[in-house]
Amino acid sequence: MFDPELKNVLITGGAGYVGSALVPSLLNKGYRVTVYDLYLYGDVFKDLKNHPNLIQIKADIRNRQNMIKAGKNIDAIIHLACISNDPSYELNPELGKSINYDAFFNVLESAKVNNIKRFIYASTSSVYGIKEEKNVTEDATCKPLTDYSKFKFECEKIWFDICHVFR
Repeated sequence: MFDPELKNVLITGGAGYVGSALVPSLLNKGYRVTVYDLYLYGDVFKDLKNHPNLIQIKADIRNRQNMIKAGKNIDAIIHLACISNDPSYELNPELGKSINYDAFFNVLESAKVNNIKRFIYASTSSVYGIKEEKNVTEDATCKPLTDYSKFKFECEKIWFDICHVFR
């Protein structure tokens, strides 16, 4: 369902696994979508290249000024950008931290400076660690086991501390 209050959406990491499916769906519903991504997997939106409601920005969320600039005239941010697997962290732990944790503050600052109405943060079920129970819900205790899940959990805590700003 289209929300006219949130018609301009910025998706960090929008050319990744989740974003590549989300972007066409939002465009089909009438949203104006700005994808902010390094495009490490190439041009995933070839079929949408001339779509009038799609803006593509090849940039890094670690660049604070570019991130703030990208947030201008945006109603909602969906933050998907991350290094999303444990083996990548093992190869370069500092890179993972710089993207999954440090750059989170740039995205939040862009939201704050640009008076973003809605902020959606994509976390991971791996923040719960390994559980004995069959059905793990969001009420479960978080016990992240890897750097990836630890930084996701740390960002969740930061987000929960400030999320009242976006209500």
